[in-house]
Amino acid sequence: MNDMKLRLLEWLVCPVCSKSFSHTPLLCNGDETTEGLLSCDCGRSYPIVDGIPRVVEDAFGLFPAFGEKYANLLPNARPRNVDSHPPGEELRRTRESFGYQWTAFSAMVIDFRENFLEYIHPVQPAFFPGKRGLDVGCGFGRHIVNAAQFGAEMVGVDISAAIDVTHKNTYNLPNVHLVQADVYRMPFRQGTFDFAYSIGVLHHLPDPEAGFKQLVSVVKSEGAVFIWVYSKKRRLVNAMLENARALTTRLSPRFQMALSWAAAAVDWGGFVVPYRIMSQLPGLGSVVRRFGTPRLKVYGNYPFQVAWADWFDRLAAPIRFYYNENDLNGWLRRSDLSRTLVSPTGLFGWRAYGERDGQTTTSTRSQT
Repeated sequence: MNDMKLRLLEWLVCPVCSKSFSHTPLLCNGDETTEGLLSCDCGRSYPIVDGIPRVVEDAFGLFPAFGEKYANLLPNARPRNVDSHPPGEELRRTRESFGYQWTAFSAMVIDFRENFLEYIHPVQPAFFPGKRGLDVGCGFGRHIVNAAQFGAEMVGVDISAAIDVTHKNTYNLPNVHLVQADVYRMPFRQGTFDFAYSIGVLHHLPDPEAGFKQLVSVVKSEGAVFIWVYSKKRRLVNAMLENARALTTRLSPRFQMALSWAAAAVDWGGFVVPYRIMSQLPGLGSVVRRFGTPRLKVYGNYPFQVAWADWFDRLAAPIRFYYNENDLNGWLRRSDLSRTLVSPTGLFGWRAYGERDGQTTTSTRSQT
C-alpha cells in the first residue's frame, strides 16, 4: 500500500492558522502511517484514515468510526472542528457528485498520457523529473499517474471520496502523496511546489478564480501553474446543455448514471463507432481521419466508459462555468504570472500556463 509518508509532514500546515502539525501515528505500515492524527496548537485536529490525511473541517463527521475508535486519544476529547458542518451547499453537492462519479468510474481503462499532454501544453515530459508538483482535483488519478511516471514527486488533492480511488490507482507509485482537502483551504506551506496544475476542475468551483489563486500561492518563485477549463466558444451547445442541466442536476445519482449511459450510447453508436469504421476503410479512411472533428478523433481512441463518464460529468456536476481567452488572460495578469500562454483545445476548452517569478505579466501569446 501507499500510505502517508513522514516526508509529507514537511509540507503540511493547518489550513486555518498555517502552523505546523504534530503527528500522532496510531496504525503504521512500516514507516508509513495508515491511521493517525494531525493536531495543531490552534485546537484543530484532522484524522489520517486509510493512509490519507483528511484535512477538511468536517473530517470527523465523514469518518465517525475513526472518532469512535480513538475517542480517548483525541486532543481534549473534542477537537475544535470535530462538530464542524460540511462546506457550503454548492461545494457540498459538488463533493458528493464527483465522489460518486469517480467511485463509479474508477478503472484506469487507458493510460491517458496523450490526453494529459494535450491539456498541459506547452509542458512536455522532460519538464517533470526532479520536481515536486501538486494536482488539484485529482479525481480518480488519471493525470497524477502520468505526472509521477514522468518523474515528478506528486501530491494529489481532492475534496471528495475520489481521493480513495486515486489511492487505489497509485498504490504502486512511491512518489505519490495524497491529501483530502478543500482547494480554498489547502493545507500546504506557501511556495512548497515547483508546479501546480488543475485540469477540468476549477470551472466546477463556486469561485474558480479564487481556486486558481490558491494554486499560485503554493507554488515557489519561478514555479509554474497550468490549468484547463471549459470554453465559451460553443455558445449554442453550451446553452442547450445548461437548459438540460437545469433538470438533470436535480436527479438522483442513479438516474444521472442511467441518463448519461443513454446519452453516451447514442453518441457512441451514432458518431464514434461509424467514425471508427469509416476511418479504417481503404481509400476513404484517410479522408475521414483528415476531416473528422477533434471530438471524434479523441473518443475514437477511447473505450465507451470514458464517454459515459464524460456525459455523467456534463449532466450531473452542480456547477459549470465557461471561459474565453480574455478571461484567462485576466486570471494570469491578476496573479502576476509571467511567460504566459493561453491556447485553445479545439472548441471545448482553454489551456493556460504561467510562471510565478514576481514579475507582472506584460503580454500574453495566444495560440490558434
